[in-house]
Amino acid sequence: MSATVFLKDPLGDDRTQIDCEEVKIIGEIVWATPESGDQETVIPLSNVAGVDGESVDQEIKAIESPGGQFTELITDIA
Repeated sequence: MSATVFLKDPLGDDRTQIDCEEVKIIGEIVWATPESGDQETVIPLSNVAGVDGESVDQEIKAIESPGGQFTELITDIA
């Protein structure tokens, strides 16, 4: 499965879309894992025009942070 992230403003290398193995949306942040095996790209949700994928899973997870633990809705798109 794969997903594509479409950007409002291009990244530094003028890419306006990222072909991904997996995309996670956590709060106002999008974590894109590229198919090419490059490092994950972190994108502010405000710069995302859309995400296209074959499957969407959502769950509420507990996330550890330096100040303690909080819960967040996490959306996985593949």
